[in-house]
Amino acid sequence: MAIIYDFEKDIEGCNLHPSLKMELRTLFKSNLSKPHSRTRMSQQPLGIKTQRMRSLCLLAALETLQKNGLHRFTTLSSLKEKHIQFLIDTWVAKGQERGTIENKLTYLASLASWLGKANIVKDVSEYEQISQLPKRTGITMKDKSWKAAGIDVDQKIAQIASENKHIAIQLALQITFGLRTEESMLLRPFDVIMRRSDHVYLMISDGTKGGRPRRIDVINESDLDVIELAKQFINKKSKTTIPAEFTFAEWKNKYYYLLKKHGFTKKNLGVTAHGLRHQYMQNLYQQLTGCDSPVRGGEQPTSDILAQARQIITEHAGHSRASKANAYIGSHAAIKAKTSKDLTNQQILDCLQQCEGNKMKAALQLKCSRSYLYSRLKEMEHHDHA
Repeated sequence: MAIIYDFEKDIEGCNLHPSLKMELRTLFKSNLSKPHSRTRMSQQPLGIKTQRMRSLCLLAALETLQKNGLHRFTTLSSLKEKHIQFLIDTWVAKGQERGTIENKLTYLASLASWLGKANIVKDVSEYEQISQLPKRTGITMKDKSWKAAGIDVDQKIAQIASENKHIAIQLALQITFGLRTEESMLLRPFDVIMRRSDHVYLMISDGTKGGRPRRIDVINESDLDVIELAKQFINKKSKTTIPAEFTFAEWKNKYYYLLKKHGFTKKNLGVTAHGLRHQYMQNLYQQLTGCDSPVRGGEQPTSDILAQARQIITEHAGHSRASKANAYIGSHAAIKAKTSKDLTNQQILDCLQQCEGNKMKAALQLKCSRSYLYSRLKEMEHHDHA
């Protein structure tokens, strides 16, 4: 049975006509947990977080229409294509990112399908304003790990442990096994370790994205020391490392407050707790390939080793598509393209001179493709003749 997000408080607190609220209650009860995407591989119910975002975004959109006098009706059946267009115009005018608008449009498409009016929300590619916005990419171009920010993980965790050992052990679980914050909080140390012959792995099920369980292979058995340490901090009721006197929501507030106090924000130290997950994935990549990750400037391994590493990282991260690994380790092609665009004409000419006109050798030194080098040289030649 699907777990339905408690949307009642959202509906009660929004500024909409009572009849609309009643209609939304019925729709949310029947549909809020249902996936909308036809290409989604799993038909498992949506996670609580996604349901919550769906609820809040839909209510905010309807409030925006009502506030601007475009939604005076008392039934959702009056929702029209012009209302969708107005919302898109509003979001673009506010400078919202393409990915944010696309997500909101997906929520509206869900609502429209529940109403039997799927045609009022077009495919995102058909909205010119959205198409003109910069595309979002799942490829990181920046190393978001604590190491990249010059932070000693062990030292910082020890510093936090002096103030709160439960939060410190949760951070240790994140860096050791690549867990998300909520996964580290809800982990049950006595139940998580699985053994099959001589192989050890963790089975992560609580707090996972979309409620999808996943397996994490333990490469270094010494890492299990962290699990053993975590067993000393469980509360006897939930079997997690959240102290018994806190609810999950209260503990999350305390956790983020303490991290902010120690400077773990993008504004202060330039990293968040999520950077530990990035660091784990990058360390895993190095172990699997013997090379630093693309985002750290590492050399590209052979295609078979790279493909295997990306697949393992994807599985450890709890995703289904191998391309999701790029969000943590980057992409050699993307990094090379970015580096190429930063090359000045003079750098290219100097390198060609050093390589005695050998374009293949120059491309290797400049870390760009030969085709890119040829196109840049052609541009220079055209400019000279202009």
